[in-house]
Amino acid sequence: MRKVAIGLLGLGWILLVPPVSAQEYAGKTIKSVLVAGLKGVSESMVRSQIQVQPGQTFNPRAIARDIRRLYETGHFTSIKADAQLEDEQIVLIYIVQEKRLIDEIKIIGNDRLRMRHIRGVLTWQEGDPFVAEQYDQEREALIKLYQSKGFPNASVDIVVEEVSPSRVRVTYSIQEGRKARIRSIRFEGNTILSDRKLRKLMATKRSKWRFLGGKYDEARFDDDLQKIIDEYGNYGRLEMEILNTDLSYSESGKGMLIEIHVSEGPEYQVESVETAGNQVFDTDEIERIVKVHAGNVHNKGQVEKDAGLVKQGYEDSGYVTASTTPQVTLDREKKTTHVVHRVNEGDLKYVKEIKVTGNSVTKDEVVRRELLTIPGERFDGGLVRASQRRLENTRYFEKERFSLEPVEEDERFTNLLVDVEEGKTGNFNFGGGYSTEEKFGGFAEIRLNNFDIRNWPTFSGGGQQFVARLQLGDIRNEYNLSFTDPEIAGYPLAFGIDLFDESYEYREGTDFTQETRGGQLRLGKILSPFVTARNALRYREIDIGDFTTFGWPTLQRERGQQTTISSVWGIARNTLDSNRDPSSGARHDLELEIAGLGGDYHFFKLEHDSTWYKALGEEKKWVLSFRAREGWANEYGSSDFVPIADRFFVGGTTTVRGYDQRDIGPKEKQFILFGEKEAIGGELRLVDNLEMKYKLTEQFRLYAFVDAGGVWSTSSDFDLGDMRYSAGLGFGVDIPRLGPVRIDYGFPLNPDEDQGSGKLHLLTGLRF
Repeated sequence: MRKVAIGLLGLGWILLVPPVSAQEYAGKTIKSVLVAGLKGVSESMVRSQIQVQPGQTFNPRAIARDIRRLYETGHFTSIKADAQLEDEQIVLIYIVQEKRLIDEIKIIGNDRLRMRHIRGVLTWQEGDPFVAEQYDQEREALIKLYQSKGFPNASVDIVVEEVSPSRVRVTYSIQEGRKARIRSIRFEGNTILSDRKLRKLMATKRSKWRFLGGKYDEARFDDDLQKIIDEYGNYGRLEMEILNTDLSYSESGKGMLIEIHVSEGPEYQVESVETAGNQVFDTDEIERIVKVHAGNVHNKGQVEKDAGLVKQGYEDSGYVTASTTPQVTLDREKKTTHVVHRVNEGDLKYVKEIKVTGNSVTKDEVVRRELLTIPGERFDGGLVRASQRRLENTRYFEKERFSLEPVEEDERFTNLLVDVEEGKTGNFNFGGGYSTEEKFGGFAEIRLNNFDIRNWPTFSGGGQQFVARLQLGDIRNEYNLSFTDPEIAGYPLAFGIDLFDESYEYREGTDFTQETRGGQLRLGKILSPFVTARNALRYREIDIGDFTTFGWPTLQRERGQQTTISSVWGIARNTLDSNRDPSSGARHDLELEIAGLGGDYHFFKLEHDSTWYKALGEEKKWVLSFRAREGWANEYGSSDFVPIADRFFVGGTTTVRGYDQRDIGPKEKQFILFGEKEAIGGELRLVDNLEMKYKLTEQFRLYAFVDAGGVWSTSSDFDLGDMRYSAGLGFGVDIPRLGPVRIDYGFPLNPDEDQGSGKLHLLTGLRF
């Protein structure tokens, strides 16, 4: 009986059958199909992949297809078919060699890393087929793990032992080496950028006090090297290279020393800046947007930002699919560059529909009223960004995501998708503290920022605000109840009501108590994306009493209970990038109060408050701010003075630091010609604050400030020579869920004799 071997050549699955034998077997019937070589793999699984069956005519191509399917199962390292002629019929035998299975995995030498961390990066698992080609992959995975944990010299050996013909044992033998912390990072070859500046770019840091930080992570270090290359590109060094990096260790083996060798290369200047592909906007308009021009040192990062600014300009004009690609050509002989901003304008788009998703608690209309984009209008990227800021400022949501959805039936339109993630909007706060003006105190507050008075029993999702607050302290007691609905029956008018009952004990000069009770009704209207107007009808009962001594004629004339009924009108403009921690933009507020709609007093009071913010540097860690406040009050009608509760005062934490509360401005002696002095305020006030803020981290801040302020009895007494000035330093921390806490120390620059030489001020986001 003759045998003929059938094999495969390469990936084509071509049967190798001698021509004479193939002709001899052609047309013959297959008597039986056998499988040989199985050890761990079940025969039923193999036969499920074999389509050649007894009774069929011999077909080499069908056999080749069976072999291919068996290879694809991943269980075999080799497969061949053997044909035997028996009684003029063919016995077909598939001879297989199984892959060996991993019977056991052993890990030894891992003293510093936990077993679960090591197994987490391994591909081989017990029971899997052993694939020898994965040896290097397994080894590199473990080495990278150790390098990321600060073991840059770790090594790994993998030993494979055969425990049976079909099973192996894999042993990972780890030599961890000594763990080291980075002691120094040095540079060689740098002259344009200092070591200090380059180190600031890196996420890889030196250890502090020899036991904090300083871990070496290879992936992070590679990213740092790219940051250095990119930064040199911002200085025109477009051919800068990292020649090599040297890692060495201290004699004790506990310290790692990193030395980075750089070649800074020549400086490139911009020879020309052009635009291409623009039709909607003229080249002159685009050139006014970009900041890198011919003659400048080539700034790689700014060129990319310029492309983004051009793209943003198109988006703000409705071309949402516009793209801008900066192409830079180097003239290596002249050391110059040619920059071409290639614009693909796309088509003008209109907003067809705004879809809101993710708001499982908040009503759709609450989200939509914060959106400035209107369906049917041209897409405006600036309004979309402003809408996102408005949603963020509500603090109803953890995240807000804006995206676009094409409209297949009409390419002129796009849908705006607004996806939100609900956040916690109701909280109960309580605590106690100390402030320099109000001493010790405690408070309890319920604040519901996404309140819905009609949604019982959860009372949430309507975008209303409800606040109930109780404060008891050393010199202040306060009870407040407040409710605000941003819309009245679907109309864009905000309505609010406040009820208050406060008492405050003044302890400067003389001791007296001022009790204030009342309430107000409020209306508000959004006039534009940044401008709002407001009106309020205010009722107050003020009771001044508890004098401990005689005298004080100004206070005596207001002793007892007096009533004030006033109308308040205001307008505000807010372009801040963040209400909580602004870095850019401005906030302006103008308010007029007219008292005399009843009650005991007739006066008007005009106040202005503006603050500007300007971030310095690309990282926006330095923020310069300037605040200007002016106020003017005057009596009219039957009144011959403005009550002390409505006069202006200066001095203390919120006005001119370094001075005591109310310590600047007019004062009255107890008995006109002699006695202690008491601040009585004035009808005219000026306060200016210039401040520099440095963001140490997300929570910590440093401040330097200069304050100026003055108060005059009447506008006719105004004299800039009466202004008082101070300077100082401060430190702030933003405590999660509780708010900011800030400590300032101010030094008076031109105090009166009785105003001291400096004062500490403590200010908290939650009043004590």
